[in-house]
Amino acid sequence: MPPSHDSDSETHATRDAERVQMAMAAGAIVGTWFWDVARDRLSVDEALAHAFGLDPALPRENLRLEQVVHTVHPDDQAELAEAIRAALARGGRYVHQYRARGADGGYRWLEAVGRVDLDAGGRAVRFPGVLIDIGERRRLEAERDQARSLLDSFIEAVPGVVYAKDRQGRLLIGNRGTTELIGRPPEAYIGRTDAEVLSDPVQAAAVMAADARVMDSGQAEQLEEAVNFPDGRRAWWLSTKAPLRDEAGAVVGLVGTSLDITARRTAEQGHREIEERYRLAAQATNDAIWDWRMADGHVIWNEALRTLFGHDIAQTSAHWWLEHIHPGDRARIDAEIHAVIDGGGSAWTGEYRFRRADGSYASVFDRGTVLRDAGGAPVRMIGAMLDLSARRQAEAVLAEREERLRLATDAGDLGFWDVDLVHDQLVWPARTKAMFGIPADVPVSMRDFYEGLHPDDREATSAAFAAAADPARRALYDVEYRTVGKEDGIVRWVAAKGRGLFEDDRCVRVVGVAMDITRRKADEARLKELNERLEARVAEEVASRLQVEEALRQAQKMEAVGQLTGGIAHDFNNMLATVIGPLDVLATRLGDSDPRTRRYIELALDGALRAAQLTQRLLAFSRQQPLQPVALDPNRLVAGMSGLLAHSLGSSVRLETVLAGGIWWIHADENQLENVILNLAVNARDAMPDGGRLTVETANCDLDHRYAADNAGVQAGQYVLIAVTDTGAGMTPEVMAKAFDPFFTTKQVGRGTGLGLSQVYGFVKQSAGHVKIYSELGQGTTVKVYLPRLLRRPQQQDANPARAASALPLGEAREVVLVVEDEPAVREFSVQVLEDLGYRVLEAGGAEAALRLLDAHPEITLLFTDVVMPGLNGRQLADRARETRPDLKVLFTTGYSRNAVVHNGVLDPGVHLIGKPFTAEELAQRVRAVIDGLAPLR
Repeated sequence: MPPSHDSDSETHATRDAERVQMAMAAGAIVGTWFWDVARDRLSVDEALAHAFGLDPALPRENLRLEQVVHTVHPDDQAELAEAIRAALARGGRYVHQYRARGADGGYRWLEAVGRVDLDAGGRAVRFPGVLIDIGERRRLEAERDQARSLLDSFIEAVPGVVYAKDRQGRLLIGNRGTTELIGRPPEAYIGRTDAEVLSDPVQAAAVMAADARVMDSGQAEQLEEAVNFPDGRRAWWLSTKAPLRDEAGAVVGLVGTSLDITARRTAEQGHREIEERYRLAAQATNDAIWDWRMADGHVIWNEALRTLFGHDIAQTSAHWWLEHIHPGDRARIDAEIHAVIDGGGSAWTGEYRFRRADGSYASVFDRGTVLRDAGGAPVRMIGAMLDLSARRQAEAVLAEREERLRLATDAGDLGFWDVDLVHDQLVWPARTKAMFGIPADVPVSMRDFYEGLHPDDREATSAAFAAAADPARRALYDVEYRTVGKEDGIVRWVAAKGRGLFEDDRCVRVVGVAMDITRRKADEARLKELNERLEARVAEEVASRLQVEEALRQAQKMEAVGQLTGGIAHDFNNMLATVIGPLDVLATRLGDSDPRTRRYIELALDGALRAAQLTQRLLAFSRQQPLQPVALDPNRLVAGMSGLLAHSLGSSVRLETVLAGGIWWIHADENQLENVILNLAVNARDAMPDGGRLTVETANCDLDHRYAADNAGVQAGQYVLIAVTDTGAGMTPEVMAKAFDPFFTTKQVGRGTGLGLSQVYGFVKQSAGHVKIYSELGQGTTVKVYLPRLLRRPQQQDANPARAASALPLGEAREVVLVVEDEPAVREFSVQVLEDLGYRVLEAGGAEAALRLLDAHPEITLLFTDVVMPGLNGRQLADRARETRPDLKVLFTTGYSRNAVVHNGVLDPGVHLIGKPFTAEELAQRVRAVIDGLAPLR
């Protein structure tokens, strides 16, 4: 029968309502469409036609799909066609992004959001939807991603350590240098303070004190910090720290960079010490040398005291010297020199003004060395006074430079060399000749140099010298080579460095130094041998720990995924509560008056219930489902499931049960444990498409400390084992590694959600147990579930009293229910259902309003309250109410398991709870049970 005119009107009205609803939900609407798939009739509004640049002459009704999508960018048409085909095949929500040419001829990014409705036979009948302009959103996302990528690249490229901390000193970000400094991966230190991640508490306290000073003052600082690396090395870092401010300018943390200046600091310190020694030695014969005997204060001077300062004496007292220091400098010098002597030091330096014989003052630089006896007591102090006046300055500088070179080569055990390329002459002092096994009095030439090189090093050394003398290259001559002694035949190692001296484009000389490093090479060889032995031992130790570390990484991964999926499931529960309940009531009230509409409601309700089941599995995996554990006999539970298992496995799979005698009892949620065994059995059945054998086995077992050490998160102790073994296809190691991951499945599309084994994993971990998979390709699979032993066996298990089965148990008008719910849609649904059941209902949107109603209505029979609410939560509300009404019946509801009535995943004793989402029938049954005083429903 063709549809009537009224039917067409209703269809158009429904279509317009759907368009309005989707437009309100989507935002930034470009246009809407409605496609009657069954009759292939496509209609669009004027905005969508303009967005696609359609010919104004074309009608807006009864279009063909190709007339609309031909304006889609050629690169996007294939994906769009596939997305439409897939949506028509599966039905439900449709979302796709692509570019379309508008009326102005330019392309812009659009997002199509729609829904495909299927008839009872699974065929697409309707496809309405809206278009959203997402060009700006995509541009902002691209800019955000580029900025984030540039920031990450910059942080990683910066040398040294780059980090940021919050106001409490917790690390927010760190680059590769930070990871190397701490010696732990980012996940081990992000979110923690220096006191938590650094092994040296003193170092951590110093760093945090400096950080706090910068954040409190709001001023940037640059400071040098001592750093101890995890491998025992000690280093110095130059750190720049600055306050991190928010948009309002308030200090919210700290940013900093650090560079390793250990080498520079060491070099500077060494340089200062060498400079001082060189200066003292160079001026020893030109300065006023003094020798101070500590016992009696007697001082002996050299002739320079007279020649430099005019004092014609050779011996004085220490007091005489102090009296000739300028009064403005005297106290300071006296304190400084005695600080060195009394403090156990050995070297002293000071600058002061010294009075000449003519009464004028000379600026002098004085330095001395304390000589001590075997007990450390000061005996003598020898030093020299350098006249820093202008008359002596030039002579002092020249003498210092000449003596510095000689002392440097002597102190560093260096041999000097000078090659005159113009006159073909080689200058070697005795020390350099000795490195080639040549006596000090024998003349040498470049031939002696080349002939003295070890044959294996001759080519590389000659090439390096040629590069240093090449005007085009002017390379640094820096080589290590072996020499064969000309007279003694001894093989020595020599390290040489030098540079060429050039006049215009010609090298005239190459000068440098050489050092005998034979002993160092021998030490390096011994050290290398020791390192190789150590590395072998370390490799053995590392190999033995790899297995444990891999198990730990797997456990950490599962924990992280569990937290993520649990959070999604909790939010989804609250949303489903506003869908399932009203659909259930609507289906009941509609009855059979409109079969087609009822069918649509049933389809929607079925989808919502399946979503709720999926949510429950996510909660199980994340170990956030409320459990009601009881004492269980594992053998009785497995035996009682035999019929259900046999029915689920089918005739092609043979079921065997092996139940151990004297099995221990366990403490677990009976329903959830049955679901675990059923899930494992169904997975095993799917692994045996051609039939096979499934074995369910129970046993007592002890997991020792060695097993616990090899399996992260396992506590040693007594467990009950429930093993499910099949003779199916088996798994590869890669599949086993991911088997417990949520949504991971090897089944065909549509054959599984990938949550079966993840639900098993979550329940077992929440029950303080352990689960392990053993499998080989072609040999089958065994899944072993270990649950802790219940040490005290119960005397008798009392069954819950039988409840009469009734569709919807009714209430009485004298029974008053107070509904407290901060979600308006859930509160409205609950109130309506309870009123339909015959109860008198009061409602409140929060705890404060509920307390006022409880005071005003003493006749309230039952408090039905959400647990998680702003202000006082449901548990606190119930406790406050029972202070004056101890007999008040309370029924809690929640979509979030970690709350005030569920602790460690287990429902508190004596608490009645109905989880969101719930149907009208479930609410009726649970309210009636609480009012009648029955035990909590499981």
